[in-house]
Amino acid sequence: MYMFLKMFSFSLRTVPTFLNKFTYKCFYSLLFHLLKMRRKVVLENLKRAFPHKNQDWYHNISSKCYKFYTKDFLEFLSFPRYFNHDEIKFKNIEILDDALKHNKGVLFVGGHFGAFDKLFYSLANRGYSLCGVAYKQKDSVADMFFKTIRERYMKKQLYKGGSSKELKGALNNNEILVLLSDQDARDKGKKVNFFDIPSSTPSGAAILHKRMGSPIVFFTITKINNEYFVEFKKINASNALSVDQIVQEYTSALEAAIRQRPEQYFWFHKRWKTTFQ
Repeated sequence: MYMFLKMFSFSLRTVPTFLNKFTYKCFYSLLFHLLKMRRKVVLENLKRAFPHKNQDWYHNISSKCYKFYTKDFLEFLSFPRYFNHDEIKFKNIEILDDALKHNKGVLFVGGHFGAFDKLFYSLANRGYSLCGVAYKQKDSVADMFFKTIRERYMKKQLYKGGSSKELKGALNNNEILVLLSDQDARDKGKKVNFFDIPSSTPSGAAILHKRMGSPIVFFTITKINNEYFVEFKKINASNALSVDQIVQEYTSALEAAIRQRPEQYFWFHKRWKTTFQ
């Protein structure tokens, strides 16, 4: 499996662009039309998040979502071929710079929205030090391969559920700690509203803020035509707010971004596995 991924990655990096475009189309058709991989999950999520849309809208957005993430994933595998600094446009990076001036690290919170790996790569090449937290893949070989790619532009990739000592160490070193905080967190999460649905949501960023005093910066990267626009938002995390309220702050920020470009959200996750009475 590892050798297959390496060979496939090599071919994506070296073959002519028109062949890669053909590969994207083949993978999209395979996943969306033939295998229908997770189509039921995608459609159920869209219908829960946008209950008043019609069937044509659900089909159109799901199709665009598959196209977006097929291309994004294959471009990730072809790293660094399609990671172009000139395509990344930062709107208000001073928010991140100001947060780093506190010398307590930054809790860099977002979700599975847009081409976030391209953002991390661009920040690293601007001299920012990033440390990412990710779920460990069930396939250990694939996990090692993906981790190897990410650690070419991140200082380190940690795993969710790992040692809190490493997380605190990154913040104490004034690094940017990346947390994608939008997957169902079961009984460990906080119940907040996401698309007006009570949703179990990761609270690690809010808890670390309370313990370490590190500022929380929310980020999005949105593709428009052939460019990627990055925006930052300082999350209100004053002492007067509870952990639950802070989690709601960054969850609402993510929802606002998704409503603008729903086809760029990773609807393949079973976001609402946890139900509340």
